[in-house]
Formats: sequence, structure tokens, C-alpha cells
Amino acid sequence: MKIETGVIAAAGSGTRMLPVTLGYPKELMPIINKPAIQLIIEEFIAAGIKKIVIVTGENPTPLHRQYHADILPPRGKYKALDEFLAVLSGVEIIFEPQAGPYGNGTPLLVARQYIPAGEGFLYAYGDDILKTKVPFAKQLVDVHHETGALVVGTQPVPWEDVVRYGIVEFKEGSAREMKDVVEKPPREEAKSNLAMFGRFLLSTDVIQILSEIPLGKANELWLTDSVREYVRRGGRVVAQPVTDGEWLTIGDPLNYLQTLIEYALDDAELRAVLEPRIRKRLA
Repeated sequence: MKIETGVIAAAGSGTRMLPVTLGYPKELMPIINKPAIQLIIEEFIAAGIKKIVIVTGENPTPLHRQYHADILPPRGKYKALDEFLAVLSGVEIIFEPQAGPYGNGTPLLVARQYIPAGEGFLYAYGDDILKTKVPFAKQLVDVHHETGALVVGTQPVPWEDVVRYGIVEFKEGSAREMKDVVEKPPREEAKSNLAMFGRFLLSTDVIQILSEIPLGKANELWLTDSVREYVRRGGRVVAQPVTDGEWLTIGDPLNYLQTLIEYALDDAELRAVLEPRIRKRLA
């Protein structure tokens, strides 16, 4: 499939990051000097994406302001801003407010109108950051071209945490191809501790199924349930683990701080200042 469209879910209320998220989307929380969502946009661009649909909450104004060049300062005044705009110059960014039932499948119903028939697309949760040597979105695209299957990002989680994720079961004799996936299974019923996280390469068939299936757990529309039904109908889905980096999140203060530290320690100037200070505090 041709894959030139990306979708980012950015409609969450950010309750675990209150009060800072009262009027400020968590997707704009800074990772050093970049908004978190910019890391996802750059990851998508590196995978060949030409159009990105950002599905927002009811008040998308801060996101609009960040990504509408006509209301930003003119080029040539700030080097960092010029670099930021240069990255965005080759991609179309579309904003759509979320409408429909609550759940991580709903943004795809909103974005469906922008995905050409017969093409695939990338989907990301706006609070999941993939810090990898090869952009993770590109890994998904490469695996799809190799296998012809849809691709989902996966990573082992502690067994006590399987109740928080969509948990994958593989076909017998395969370490990649999905047999089933269950949203938030009880620990005793989980077939593995391999969780899907917020990176997917999907087809519009998955969106069509989302429009057909009933609401799932907690009366929400789950992407997991649609992927599960896609597999039941004979579709092929393979898992792509994180092997050259780390899956990070910014959805709560602790994970946000861990993400900041990871990126800060990769910057030579910041590391030179931070590392001695951290060692001194821990001594």
C-alpha cells in the first residue's frame, strides 16, 4: 500500500498533568526546546508522510497557533524557529476536532475523510514518544513493505501492568504474526505480556470495522477491538518491537520527567551540566 498520511490523536484532556493542562494540550509539553508532538511529526516525515491529520479536543487553539506559519514571527529572526518551519515545509497539517464516542478508535473515524481509498496510514497517540535510532514510523513502513501486513508497535510490559494495555497473542510457531489481541485483560487471562502502544500502520479496512463494531470496555470505542476483528476476518497483522531505542510517554509527571531526562542526556552541552549535578544530589 501507498502510505503518505499520518494521524495523531491529540484530543485527550491530560488530567494526569493538571493543572498545567487546563488550557494547554499535553502534546505541546516541551521536550527540551520542542513540543512533544513535533517529535512525532518529524518521525512521520522521516517515514515519507506528506499529510498529517491532528485530531484535537474541543479547544485546539494552542495547537493551531503552533503549526500555522502565518501567525508565527517572520523567518530570519530566530534560527530555531527557522529550523522548525523548514521541517514543516514539506508536509500538510490538518486539524479536526474529535466527535463521536470516547475511545482511542474515534480519531480514526474523524480522520477517515483525509485518507485516500486503497492507501495505508500511520497512527500515533500524541503522548507516546519513540526514541529510536531508525525512526520507528519508518520501521513500520519498511516492515509493511516486506510482509504486506498491517504493523503494530509492541513492547513487553510488567505482568502486573497487562490490565492497562491491548495484549497480543501470536499465532503458533510465529514470533511476529498476531493471532489475537485483547484490551486490558485480567492478569490471569493474558496470553502474553506484549502490549500494543501508540504506533500503528493500518488500512481503511480497520476504520470501516471501527464504524461497525459496538463500543467495548467502559463503553469506549477501542482500536484494539477493531484490530482484533480485522484478524478474525482473515487480515494479517504483525508486531514490530522496539529494538533500537525506547518507548517513552508524557502522560503523567513521572514519565514526562523520565522522557525529559532521556533527551537531555543525549545533548552534550546539557549532559555536561546535568550529569555532575545529578551525581552530586544522589551521593
